[in-house]
Amino acid sequence: MKENKVVYSVSDVNAFISAILTSEEKLKYISVRGEISNFKAYPSGHLYFSLKDDNSVISAVMFANYASKLSFVPKNGDEVTVLASVDAYVPRGSYNLMVFEMNPIGEGQILLELEKLKKKLAAEGLFDESRKRKINIYPKNIGVITAPNGAAIKDIIFNIKNRFPIAQIYVFPSLVQGENAAKELLKAFNEAQNYDLDTLIIGRGGGASEDLSAFNDEALVRAIAKSKMPVISAVGHEIDSTLTDFVADLKVSTPTGAAVAATVDQRELENQFAYAKVVMDKALLGKIESMNEELEYAKDEFSSSFEEYMNDKCEALKHLKEKLNLLNPKGLLKRGYSIVEHNGQIINSINNININDDIVIKLYDGSIISNVKETKGR
Repeated sequence: MKENKVVYSVSDVNAFISAILTSEEKLKYISVRGEISNFKAYPSGHLYFSLKDDNSVISAVMFANYASKLSFVPKNGDEVTVLASVDAYVPRGSYNLMVFEMNPIGEGQILLELEKLKKKLAAEGLFDESRKRKINIYPKNIGVITAPNGAAIKDIIFNIKNRFPIAQIYVFPSLVQGENAAKELLKAFNEAQNYDLDTLIIGRGGGASEDLSAFNDEALVRAIAKSKMPVISAVGHEIDSTLTDFVADLKVSTPTGAAVAATVDQRELENQFAYAKVVMDKALLGKIESMNEELEYAKDEFSSSFEEYMNDKCEALKHLKEKLNLLNPKGLLKRGYSIVEHNGQIINSINNININDDIVIKLYDGSIISNVKETKGR
C-alpha cells in the first residue's frame, strides 16, 4: 500500500465529515419518527434529547425559537415525528438532528386534539368564571349521573343522606368509560334536564387518565354549558382535568367531595340553630332589661310630670277660686256692700224705684225691709 504523505488533523477530518453531511440534500428537512429519551429543557428554551427506536438512537436539539412554537410539552416516552436536518458538531466529531418541528403521534396526538378543543371552547366563553352559578346547599332534589353499580354512586348517596337527609336523590345511570360512554352520558344528562333539580352531579370514581375520554366529549360539554341547573363535575381524578371540569359550575376531585359541595351538613345546621338560639335569648333578655329600664324611667318621668301638672292645676284652681270669691256677691256683702231689690229685681238706679215702694236691702248676714221715703241723685 502506497503511504499517503498528507496527514490530517482531527479537526480537518471532523470538518470534512461535517461538510459531507450538511451538504447532502437527502439529509435536509427529513421526517424522522422515534421515541423521546434523555429529554432536557434548559432555561434558555433550548431542548436537548434523543430519538430512539428498537435498534438505534440519535441525538437531537431543538433551539428555543422553534421550541416556543410547540403545541404540546414533550417528555420522555413520547412517540413523535420531527422535521429536521442532519448536522455535525465539529469539536466532538458527533452528529445530530437539528429539529425544526415536532408533533406527537398516538396518545400524544389525542392530547394535542384535546388541547385544540379546549382552546376552541374556551374562546367561545364556555369556561368563563362569570357564567358559573352558585350551588344551592339546601337542595330539595339532587341528580346524579354515574355508573349505577360503582363505588361513586354509593359514596354520593351515603354522604348526601348523612349530611342532608331531606334531599331527594335521582340517579341517571350511564357508562363512564368505553366506546359508548360519551353517548350514554349525554343521554342521561338530557333526561336529567326534564327534572326539577337544584343540582346535578356528573362523574365517576377514580381511574386511569386514558379512561376519562368520555368526559371530554364536545357534545356533552356543550350540553353542560346550557344546563338548566348548576352542575358539579366529580370525575374522581386529581391529576388530570377533563373538559367537564372546566365547563361545570363547580369541580371537585371525588364523588364524596361532590356530596359535600352539594349539601350543608345537618350537624352544622344544628350548631347554627343552637348558636342562633343563644344569640336570640341573649338579645331578648337584653331587650327586656332595656325595656324595663325605659319603663322605670318613663314611670319616674310620668310621676314627676304628673305631680308637677297637678301642682300647676291646683295653683291655677286656687287663683280661679280667688277670682270667683272676688266676683261672689257674698264677698262684696261681707266687705260692707248691700244689694237693693224691689219685687225680686235688683235696683241699680234711682230711676228704677218710686217713693213709697217697699224694698229689700240684703246684707251679709240678713235682709232689711224698708219703704222709700225719698230719692236723691248725685
